[in-house]
Amino acid sequence: MRPTRRRDFAELPPSLVAEVERRLSAVLGFEERGGGFSDGVLGVATLAGGARVFVKAVPADGADADGYREEAAVSAALPPGVPAPRLLLTCDQDGWVLLCSEVAPGDVPHEPWRPEELSAALDLLTACAKELTPAPLDGLPTVVARMAGRCEIWQDPGIATVGEWERDHLPRLAEIEREWQSLVTGDTMLHFDPRFDNILIDEHGTARLVDWGRACVGPAWVDLVCLLLESDLGDRDPEAVFAGHPLGRQAVPEHVDALLVALLGYWTRTAAIPGPAHAPQLRERREHSRRATLAWLSARWRR
Repeated sequence: MRPTRRRDFAELPPSLVAEVERRLSAVLGFEERGGGFSDGVLGVATLAGGARVFVKAVPADGADADGYREEAAVSAALPPGVPAPRLLLTCDQDGWVLLCSEVAPGDVPHEPWRPEELSAALDLLTACAKELTPAPLDGLPTVVARMAGRCEIWQDPGIATVGEWERDHLPRLAEIEREWQSLVTGDTMLHFDPRFDNILIDEHGTARLVDWGRACVGPAWVDLVCLLLESDLGDRDPEAVFAGHPLGRQAVPEHVDALLVALLGYWTRTAAIPGPAHAPQLRERREHSRRATLAWLSARWRR
């Protein structure tokens, strides 16, 4: 898959870099990192004395800026027990929003998931749910609010760009879509984007979750659903993985179906739209999730 095209560290205003250096240390070098779909600056800076910090920054008037501001608030509120790098500083000045955090040790897991890496990611979600229930930060959107206006599709009488299975099940999809907002509720703070490249696993098998810009509040099992749909499971059955996990065993089946219906609507909408110029591969990723959601939901409804 093609890499995301990013802005160069040299584009940051000298006054903003000087503020980072004032609060941390002189920046001696910068190495861009892959992953994700933002076109901002993203990578690891080496500081005087040898310390390394993770830096991400976007223009303050860009589409991702509010997400970065939300991520700063969420990261600052994460309890110490959450397996995630600590936020070191945030700057919202000189026309940019910049976040700086610890460098999470380890590497991004493989696709399809290797057994030991998937196991580490599943343990990570268990730990997060324990630490983040109830949500430690007020004012976060709910899952429903986060998706509002982005997943409604099945009640549209003019719907045309769907497959045979969706057409055959349209009445049921539309019925669930009408009520899903009342079913997918909870008090856990969710990451809501635990894609494989938002997870790093160290040499000891400990996984850490990065990029909290889509955090919201809902049932603890939602992040487990997202993990299984946003990355390539290979030949694994998502239902078996879900049912075998403590968070999955706690979920009400009808409520899981409701989220799958909403997610299928979201990815059906977005997979039909070209990805942005700097990350055209985003469309491929959305199409993968659409197919994975369709396969899982159709399998559940055959049982």
